Amino acid sequence: MDRSQLFEYKGVIFNSLMINKDSLDIMPDYVIREDDIVIVTYPKSGTHWIWEIVNKLMKAAGKTDGNTQDIPLCMESTLPGFSQPGHVILKDQPSPRIIHTHLQRHLAPKMISSSKGKVKVIVVMRNPKDTALSRYHYVPKLQALYGIQAAISWDKHAQDFLDGKVVFGDFYDHVLGWWKMQEDPHFLFLKYEDMSKDLLKAVTKTKEFLGISLDDVTTASIAESCTFASLTTAWADSQNKIQRIIGRKGVIGDWKNQFTESQSKAYDAKYRERLEGTGLQFDFE
Repeated sequence: MDRSQLFEYKGVIFNSLMINKDSLDIMPDYVIREDDIVIVTYPKSGTHWIWEIVNKLMKAAGKTDGNTQDIPLCMESTLPGFSQPGHVILKDQPSPRIIHTHLQRHLAPKMISSSKGKVKVIVVMRNPKDTALSRYHYVPKLQALYGIQAAISWDKHAQDFLDGKVVFGDFYDHVLGWWKMQEDPHFLFLKYEDMSKDLLKAVTKTKEFLGISLDDVTTASIAESCTFASLTTAWADSQNKIQRIIGRKGVIGDWKNQFTESQSKAYDAKYRERLEGTGLQFDFE
């Protein structure tokens, strides 16, 4: 993004074209309904993937008839194709709602970060190297939707990501903040790499977490419709501008094709420094 549009809010970088301070100010007290399903991701960690899985499960169970292209992602943001911030649009949507946020835990609605009642929160995480690379390829496409042409080199992007100087903040601050809720029954944690290796297992786990009863054939059909190939084909014709630009490779380990040896070692050092002793680990291939 154009760096002139960036601002810092409580230690986290945001872009004023997408998010304004007023939206961030109201987030902590934003009302989450008892039957809301909340998706939490760091950018480029499988947001649209889990979004489709949840929505298809809910539709198959007769709990919603909405399409993902009509639902605002990123409740704190105003995304291309939507005239208002996601949290405003969501207020008028019928229950049960599927809500998404990229926010770190300390900035998210308290009714998500300290969930009570029947609220369900699904957190999807991806290894930092593939996340950084995916983000590098995605940002220029997102900029174009906002009418911005501002290229950034891979070396600059890789260093900014490592230093946490990117929109939505430091990768480790994000994942570790939410990882504190790993023992909370309101939360389900999934990893992008596990979803890639066994999608049916991930879909089944999500179905069970949401308390949805579907037979094995229907569950398998949903998993098949949520493969990378199936989704990218569907997204290519979407009316949602964001969906049309999100698909690239959808693989594990593509970072090897971009990272220099020194960059890889620097990322490995940060990984060990921040995650050692936390119980949180990622697969890199």
